[in-house]
Amino acid sequence: LLLLAMLPSQHCSMTPPNARPPSSELRKQAGWELVIPWVAIALRAFLWSWTLLECVALFAATEYCPPSLSQSIVHHLVRSDDPQRTFTHISSLTPTFLAGSILSITGSLLRIHCYGTLGSMFTFELSIRKEHKLITSGVYAIVRHPSYTGGIGTGIGLLLCILSPSLLSVALSSLFPDPDFKTRMMNVLGCTCVSACVVLIAGLVHRMNNEDAMLEKNFGEEWKEWARRVPYRLVPWVY
Repeated sequence: LLLLAMLPSQHCSMTPPNARPPSSELRKQAGWELVIPWVAIALRAFLWSWTLLECVALFAATEYCPPSLSQSIVHHLVRSDDPQRTFTHISSLTPTFLAGSILSITGSLLRIHCYGTLGSMFTFELSIRKEHKLITSGVYAIVRHPSYTGGIGTGIGLLLCILSPSLLSVALSSLFPDPDFKTRMMNVLGCTCVSACVVLIAGLVHRMNNEDAMLEKNFGEEWKEWARRVPYRLVPWVY
C-alpha cells in the first residue's frame, strides 16, 4: 500500500504542472536550469522501474501468487545461498522503509499543494508570468519556498527507501556474482545515490537564491516586506 501511495504522489511531484512558459517570460536559462527538466524525467523513469521491481517482489511473496510463478521470480531476481529466505526478508516492512515512505509521501503532497496554490505561476523553469502575483498566504506564509521543502523531503524519503534492505540491491547482485565485489559495488551504488541527492539539494539551494533575486527585482518592496515577515526559506525556525 505504501508503494502504491508513493508512486502517484511522487510521479505528480516530479511532473511539471504547467507547460513551459514562452521565452519572453523565462529567466535566462543556464547551468542548473538547463538540467532540471532532464533530472525530472530521469527520476520518474527510475521511480517507475524501482516500484515495479518492488511490487513484483511483494506479489511473489504473497499467497496470491502461484507457486510456480513465485519460484520463477525468486530464481531470476534473487542471488543468494538461501533465495527464499532472502526473498522473504527483503519483502518485509522495515523501519527505514516506513520512515522513508512517509517522508516521501508527505513531501510529495506538500509539493502538489504548492502546485495548486500557485496555479499557472508554478513552472519548473524560473519565470515571471504575465499578471504574475506574489503569493504570500497559506504555506507561503510559513516558509518562502515550501515546494523545495517538499521536493527535498520527497528525495530524502525515496533515498531511505532505496537504501533500506530492498529487492533492488538483491536484483543487482546477479551482475556481481563475487560476494566481495558485490559488497564493494553496493557501497559504490549507495555512495552514488547519496552524492546525487546532495548535488540535487545543493542545486535547489542555488536555484532558491536565483528565484529570490528574480522575485525581489520584479516585486521590489512587496517582496522585501514578505521576506521580513517570512524569514525562513525551507523549515520554520531552522532555515
